[in-house]
Parts: sequence; C-alpha cells; structure tokens
Amino acid sequence: MGFGRKVKRKQMLIARKQFMKSFKASMRNFKKQVKCTVCDRPPGPEEKIDNWHINKESENIDLICTICYNESESKKENDNEN
Repeated sequence: MGFGRKVKRKQMLIARKQFMKSFKASMRNFKKQVKCTVCDRPPGPEEKIDNWHINKESENIDLICTICYNESESKKENDNEN
C-alpha cells in the first residue's frame, strides 16, 4: 500500500509542477498583451496591473493605467466645478 501511495504522490507532484510551469508561461503572455486603452502604453517592468482601473462604461474588460485615470478624474473634477 505504501508503494502505491508513493507513486500517486510522485505523479501528483509532477502534474502540479507542469501546471505551474504552463500557468506562469500563460501569465507572461497575458501581461505582454495588456495595455492601456487610452494611451496604448503597456505596464512597466515593475508596475502591477492590479492598480490599473477597469473602464466600467465598456462591455469589454478595458484597462486604464493610473496616469490616464488620474488625468480623467482631474478633468471630471474641473468640469464639475465650472
């Protein structure tokens, strides 16, 4: 019984390793495709897209970088003051 368990565990570890390898590769490819919908700028090497904003007015998942989002928010505030 111990041998069968050892074989199953080894197969599970191999499968997990393969999954993580393919997951990391697909995430690298995904990050290469990400860019701001306003300025068409990709994220910087140390920049996380977690801080980017999603355009709620669009039906797609459109990401807006923090620079463009801050500019649009300041324009909205200026328009509201006038």
